Amino acid sequence: MLLNAKVIGVIIAAIVAPSLSVPFPQTQDGVKAIPERWIITLKPGVSRQKATEHLDWARYVHRRSVSRRQTAGVGRSFGIGNFQAYTGEFDGQTVAEIKAEKRVRRKVLAVEPDQEASLVALKEVGNQPWGLASISSRAPLSDQDLDRQKYIYDDSAGTGRFAYVLDSGIRISHPDFKGRAVRGHNVWPEVPFDDDFGHGTHVAGTVASSRFGVAKNATIVDVKTTRGAYGTAAKIIEALEWSVLNITGTPGRVGKSVVSMSLATATYTAINRAVDAATELGIFVVVGAGNDGFDASAKSPASAPTAFTVGAIGINNIRPSWSNFGPSVDVFAPGLNVRSSSLYQDGTELLSGTSMATPHVSGLALYLKALEGARLDSPAAIAGRMRELATRDVVVDAGTSSPNFLAYNGNGLR
Repeated sequence: MLLNAKVIGVIIAAIVAPSLSVPFPQTQDGVKAIPERWIITLKPGVSRQKATEHLDWARYVHRRSVSRRQTAGVGRSFGIGNFQAYTGEFDGQTVAEIKAEKRVRRKVLAVEPDQEASLVALKEVGNQPWGLASISSRAPLSDQDLDRQKYIYDDSAGTGRFAYVLDSGIRISHPDFKGRAVRGHNVWPEVPFDDDFGHGTHVAGTVASSRFGVAKNATIVDVKTTRGAYGTAAKIIEALEWSVLNITGTPGRVGKSVVSMSLATATYTAINRAVDAATELGIFVVVGAGNDGFDASAKSPASAPTAFTVGAIGINNIRPSWSNFGPSVDVFAPGLNVRSSSLYQDGTELLSGTSMATPHVSGLALYLKALEGARLDSPAAIAGRMRELATRDVVVDAGTSSPNFLAYNGNGLR
């Protein structure tokens, strides 16, 4: 059955636009590295036993370092499929030895400074619902129709599917979620498990809220990844690891889940490897291209080979100058002046950015999974289906080497 619902507002924003994203201190772009904190990624194929031996060796190197001062040494370990990494607080001498180990013992793939991350969104005024109409229509929308759009969709609407939203938290009590938003994991145990910034609530609203959601019947799992607008590379990996373990540890959930990541940093080996490992386990990961106005291959997780990367468009199908582009992008979706659920007083707000485009596509993946069933369970199948359905060659100024694909739901047709 097809439903025609007025779009009350679907302008989703927030990954890394000139104010939307989780810019991890990109060392090459002036991103702020966290002093003496590191993430070490091991090579694929290193056995658990060899990984344990390496960790023991790293602890020994740190203990005997005369310059270690008060650094804590080896910290948290991560494991997602064949991705293995660990954090550490190390002095320069210890880091130098670990880097040398990379050359000599061949277990280490990358040694990278941990980096700060932040979420920043651009606010707009007015009520301009159009995003849902865009993904359910081949025809271009006009500015004059901003408040008279309709969303055409099948009433399965993501039933029995799960969105893991890695963000600033979610106001799960918001009436727009109708009890379908649940708490999953908070990587910041020292702060309340709440949305203290608003970005996560807005993103979740675009994925699956009753008024603004693409997949209006899906369940939203809140994975609090940033503290306010602040996060780190290590916290992002921790959030993804928890999500993967929860999905794979729940019978029947792998093919029914999508991980949505509206955040970005400079190209980061550990983050990209973690995303690829999640995909290898059968989990579809949707990420934002970033809001820097350059090639998305310079960002993570946008540059992860298996991530499904989303760029942004405005109502006239024009890519905003701030939306990243390039061959790493898989599809474009509404990301300028997107209305969705607000953290404040159970209201709504307008945001812009690839962070807003991302949840449109995350919701679309859940919608199609529910509509077409098990044949779209694998990441390759759902990615291929979205490319197949996409409206082609309508994005204006898509950017050098970008695929000219605009997200489309097929109008509920099977």
